[in-house]
Amino acid sequence: MKSRKKGGVNSVIHWRDEVLPRQLARLAVSWWQWSSDRRAFWPLLSRTSAHIALVIAACLALLLSTIRIPVWAARSLTSAADLFAFQNNIRATQSALAEITARNGHAVKPNPWAPIALRADPHTEIPKRPRLGIITYTVQVGDTVQAIAAQFDLQPTTIMWANPAVEDAPDLLRVGQELIILPVDGVYHTVKENETLESIAKKYKVEVEAITSCPYNSLQPPDFAIEPGMKLIIPGGEKPWVPKVVTSYTGPIPEGARGTGLFQWPVLGYITQGYWYGHRAIDIGVPVGTAVHAADGGFVSFAGWTDIGYGYLIVIDHANGFATYYAHLSNFYVMAGQKVERGQVIGATGNTGWSTGPHLHFEIRYLGVPQNPRAYLP
Repeated sequence: MKSRKKGGVNSVIHWRDEVLPRQLARLAVSWWQWSSDRRAFWPLLSRTSAHIALVIAACLALLLSTIRIPVWAARSLTSAADLFAFQNNIRATQSALAEITARNGHAVKPNPWAPIALRADPHTEIPKRPRLGIITYTVQVGDTVQAIAAQFDLQPTTIMWANPAVEDAPDLLRVGQELIILPVDGVYHTVKENETLESIAKKYKVEVEAITSCPYNSLQPPDFAIEPGMKLIIPGGEKPWVPKVVTSYTGPIPEGARGTGLFQWPVLGYITQGYWYGHRAIDIGVPVGTAVHAADGGFVSFAGWTDIGYGYLIVIDHANGFATYYAHLSNFYVMAGQKVERGQVIGATGNTGWSTGPHLHFEIRYLGVPQNPRAYLP
């Protein structure tokens, strides 16, 4: 049976490479002779048809010469060694499939024409592999802590707690700023004098084992010694959040300067960064110079430049427990102590302070505690 298959393949190759070209050549010559005998009747037609016939014959020969008989069709297992190797290939493929199936939770079909190669499954998810250590990232235009965290499959708080500058102002990044990126979620801690693993674990609300078992810390058993200045990753660690406070107006409150408790959007744009643990505000992307409106009535408790990353900032006290913050302004049209009405233009958007692009940073606080603005806006 094997020799018959091999002989059949050889016959096809012989017919394609030798017999067919000769037959085409004979057909072309015959057509030329037939048309030559009739030149007296159709001089132009006969010459044209003869040339066309030759061109068609040449094209057919060229096209058929590019056909290749698959090598696997003529291949046979001629020895026990070949059969043994083929069986080993099948076993290796089955083992690889079993491993991928166990890892991904579903089977991956192999390519039936290649026992060793595996056909790509469009629904197969490549498993995420942990990074080998700490890396650095340079802030780009338009970056936010949330976007950077998502890029490295981390929580935004991990970016914040690994970088003191970001922790001081988590929503106020600077273009070109270099950030430490941890391989896992948690806190990056620098060991201080007289600290112990127990005190560090208690501080960040984790078990000591979470620190000692973290491979990135390279702590050696049995004592797991630490010393001042050592950097430790605290997987799953947490830090308390402390709000920023600016100097507020202490003069008399203007008569009738009280809010309604109903807020309107200060500008119309798109949300570039939402409300999260380290960003107790929303960022609204708009062009520089867009008019900023008071979200509710009240009086201005602060208007000016800040040194904590807000740039030009306006704070409106609504005299009912609420206060609203408008940051990164390019200009402001009100002053501290001034009464403002709901919807009044108070300033213009900008890109001042620690900002990676033009937007309005908008906060709502109640009794000094930041609230999610989306819960109050229509």
